[in-house]
Amino acid sequence: MRDEDLLRIEQMLGRVLTWGTWLSTSTLALGLAATFVAPEWPLTRRLLTAGLVTLLLTPVARVVAAVIGYLRAREWWFVFFTGIVLALLIGSFAVAFVS
Repeated sequence: MRDEDLLRIEQMLGRVLTWGTWLSTSTLALGLAATFVAPEWPLTRRLLTAGLVTLLLTPVARVVAAVIGYLRAREWWFVFFTGIVLALLIGSFAVAFVS
């Protein structure tokens, strides 16, 4: 893999993790603040739930971004192994929601 491809993939993964962390943190903070102001407000629970879901899905988004980056770089072994990780993540989410 070329150094430029590797740098581009690492930057993309860093952006995905940064944005996911910021989004989940700000959503959770808004939900927490809303809990103090109006605990019975329906938006409060939705904000907290959205923050937690965003926090849980951020690593999944990182793996998806890695698969896309490796596909663009035509690194088939990395696509294969990262695809296995993605399949395991999706399978674990499916089992968790069914149970």
